[in-house]
Amino acid sequence: MPKKQKWFWLAALIAAWLFDFLFWSKGSGVSFFIWIAILLLAGYTLAWSEGKKPSALSVLLTCFILGFAAVIALRNEPLTRAVSILLTLNGMLLLTATFLNGYWPWYRIKDYVVELVRVIGAGFSGAIWLLAKGKTPPPVDGSPAKSGWSKAWPVIRGLLIALPVVAVLGLLLASADQVFSDWIKRILNIEKLPEYLFRLFYILIIAGFLVGVYLKAIYPRKTAQKPEPNQAWLQPFLGWTESGIVLGAVNLLFIIFVIIQVRYLFGGEANISETGFTYAEYARRGFSELVAVAVLSLGLYLLLGTVTKTESQGSKAGFTVLAVLLMVNVLVILASSFLRLMLYENAYGFSRPRTYTHIFIYWLAGLILAVVVLELMKRRGRIALALLVAVVGFGATMAILNIDGFIVQRNVARAEAGAELDVVHLTTLSADAVPQLLQKYQSPELRKEVREGLGATLACMEKAIKDPADLPWQDYNFGQARAAQMLRENADSWSQYKAYQADRDWVVRLNGQEIYCAYFIMD
Repeated sequence: MPKKQKWFWLAALIAAWLFDFLFWSKGSGVSFFIWIAILLLAGYTLAWSEGKKPSALSVLLTCFILGFAAVIALRNEPLTRAVSILLTLNGMLLLTATFLNGYWPWYRIKDYVVELVRVIGAGFSGAIWLLAKGKTPPPVDGSPAKSGWSKAWPVIRGLLIALPVVAVLGLLLASADQVFSDWIKRILNIEKLPEYLFRLFYILIIAGFLVGVYLKAIYPRKTAQKPEPNQAWLQPFLGWTESGIVLGAVNLLFIIFVIIQVRYLFGGEANISETGFTYAEYARRGFSELVAVAVLSLGLYLLLGTVTKTESQGSKAGFTVLAVLLMVNVLVILASSFLRLMLYENAYGFSRPRTYTHIFIYWLAGLILAVVVLELMKRRGRIALALLVAVVGFGATMAILNIDGFIVQRNVARAEAGAELDVVHLTTLSADAVPQLLQKYQSPELRKEVREGLGATLACMEKAIKDPADLPWQDYNFGQARAAQMLRENADSWSQYKAYQADRDWVVRLNGQEIYCAYFIMD
């Protein structure tokens, strides 16, 4: 039981109100980082006030969380932002589960899932538990309880319970009867009563959830035991013979596929042309399917490694040999997928999905190599940590790389080599692309045709990207602000491509042709 229950409620209510203040009818820019930082600060302050010390590994995890939260204030590319938000929120849940003990590096995959579910459950049940148990104890010396908070707190708890109930019922009644709705508005002098009631309701729900989360982090219901990564969490039930047949059959299939790939994909353009495909057509087929095969194969290995009984030395050695062979085949398949992807990029240029796959293949290959090493070392339980590193590494790579800037760089280099520059595709990119666009546009070595395409793109971007100074401060994004400033300062250099409106669309004229701007608008 917390020593200072009221501080838990106060911190949760302030954080919930700030959520409404920062995000209601607004986008997510610097506001997301601010809210996450306040949640963390409140949690550490509550722990300090209760005399609880977080683990050093929890401090390290906190740094990662703040890093990914900051990405939302720096980047505009949609998937980079989405991945960073997911990693931030899941990092918060993991921090809650291991705040005092820091056991997260020793978790197995099952432990990650179970602990995250427990934190969510504690968030929904913790506030109710505290309300039920949260009676102020009598003084130790037996003297009468003092007035003040001890008497006021039951009233506050009653109001906290009553407010969401009244808000929901009032909202329904106001929606059902216009006379009642007008009467309430007239009495309270509020024009947006339904909206305010709804916002009050979700603020209280969020506050209750945060109380439960803080309680789970600082006062877990039971003391956690340090997990043993290599200890099986499920009793194996499948015989080695059955698993060996499955692994052997899959390996045989992959070996046949690899032999064909060596003959055609790795054999050059002439061998592919013999099949009736052009190089571009062959590259276009199947690289995503091959990545899916690699992921499914990794899942198959993890499943069989969990359920297979390997009691004798021979069965253990046999499983390891077949598992390593499977991973080697998967690496070759990934190489095949990567080659197809590069052929596709050379034929059609870079896009966001192709760039995502590009990054994903590298991290998936790294994960598979880690699996091979851990299998040979008999440390299969550490695969969960390797998976966590791969997921975090994927998200960090996207944030650091700048996806849209990378696409501009590679597509311009391709155009310089003689390919056509897809101006319409460039205008779909976010504000993150502007620094690279401007740098390439100002390069004196650029071919005239490529520079003209970039000038038209920048003219479209100038209309697309709003200056954060004109938006609520909560929406402020440093990358967007930098792009808007660069466009404003250099607008005269592409004035000959000035964008204009036609039938509600923005259009730019390039070499006598009208090009419609299919830009990404940052609201």
